[in-house]
Amino acid sequence: MNKLKKSLALIATLAIASTAFVACGGDSTPANDTPADTSKAADETKPAEETPADETKPADETKPADDTASAENKIAETGDKLSVLCWTGDDVEKMIENFTAANPDYAGKVEYVNVGSKGQEAREQYANYFAGGEDADLFVLEADWILDYINNDEYTAPLTDLGFTTDDFKGCYDYTVSIGTDKNGVLKAASWQATPGGYVYRTDLAEEYLGAKTPDEMQKFVDSWDKFTETAKKVKDEHNIAMADTLGGMWQVWQYNRANAWADKDNKLVIDDFCKTYADLAKEYWDNGYVTKEDQWTDGWYQIGQDDSTMGYFFCTWCLGKGSMLSNAEGGEGGKTFGKYNITAGPSGWAWGGSWLALSPKCDNGQIAHDFVKYFTVDENTAKDYALFKSEFVNNPNAMKAIVDEGSNKNDLLGGQDQFSVLYEAAGNIDMDGKITAFDSQIKDAFNGAITKYVKGEVASYDDMITEFKKEAAKIEGLTVE
Repeated sequence: MNKLKKSLALIATLAIASTAFVACGGDSTPANDTPADTSKAADETKPAEETPADETKPADETKPADDTASAENKIAETGDKLSVLCWTGDDVEKMIENFTAANPDYAGKVEYVNVGSKGQEAREQYANYFAGGEDADLFVLEADWILDYINNDEYTAPLTDLGFTTDDFKGCYDYTVSIGTDKNGVLKAASWQATPGGYVYRTDLAEEYLGAKTPDEMQKFVDSWDKFTETAKKVKDEHNIAMADTLGGMWQVWQYNRANAWADKDNKLVIDDFCKTYADLAKEYWDNGYVTKEDQWTDGWYQIGQDDSTMGYFFCTWCLGKGSMLSNAEGGEGGKTFGKYNITAGPSGWAWGGSWLALSPKCDNGQIAHDFVKYFTVDENTAKDYALFKSEFVNNPNAMKAIVDEGSNKNDLLGGQDQFSVLYEAAGNIDMDGKITAFDSQIKDAFNGAITKYVKGEVASYDDMITEFKKEAAKIEGLTVE
């Protein structure tokens, strides 16, 4: 058994014995998918689990069960602190800061627990953490492997246990509620963010090389992939600068627009025209220098934002706030390119990942947990406050529309531009239903590993690349590769 299976088996044993236990590294691959790294996208399979409870079905086939009659908080308040588990503190630490400032009675009573430095690692490290019996109240899940957890009652408890009803989440973007709902129609996780993305570009270089003085003028140079490629050729040939930051950035845009899930309802790997189209594009950009050779999540990825080697980045909402990827790319406040970026929609709509708060069945801080989840995912006013506090695109269209209409968000990283005004419309069009499977992070790691070998010439042809992809995908437990 692999590490995850061993951990799950151990947890199942503990459960029987006790009747009680329950968004961002780029090494060799060109596309790592989350802040704490890994990917996201597709939907309808079962996770690599050993119990029938983990059989899954497409997220778009699940609807929250009618739990409006259940509004009692069933979780005791006996713990010393609310533990919020995640693989990175980029979000959670800011959330705790904002939450406790607004709720001083909870100051010092909420703590961030780090379970690893990468999202994909957290997928297994959570299982190990739970098996060890440590304190766990709330924990963060990401789209690529959320199904592993919300479809396992040993890991996650219904949000109704905190006293919520499905009506409480009607103010959220529908797709986030769908993804957080398990195969039985039970809401198991709530998201505090929506994650549309755009093209974030150097304003000084755009004006000098393209004559584009505003985001609207820049959009004309990047409003389709044909136009983006045409512009990439121009700036490379005339100024020796790459148009795109990394293949990982390009990948985020393309993988979101894939029409099919990576696995069908029978858990068979789906290889479609998307694979060939993206492979050809990646090879063209790599060979011609339209994209840099840097990997995401490295120091080099941030350095290119300051040394004039790239025109811009493909960044989503959680890349644009305090302490974010954009901040690092600018060298921080006072950095060489601080405030010299703007955002425009780019060649196509897209979204990158997303994070959900899930309730551990071991939670012993029911009241604080309820108030924490409510603050970020239910209450429109406090969601709006957090959006302005962190420049976070929150999971509440009314709150975001109010901010856009008021013009109350000015992002210093973007020279005072309001990124929400660009991304608000895109957020309303996010559609991830039917695109999420429990295998996604592993499949996309395998695909991008093969892409890396292809663009670097380590495999001779596209067909050889697909052979390499299938070989690695065949190692994924529960997935059928033909």
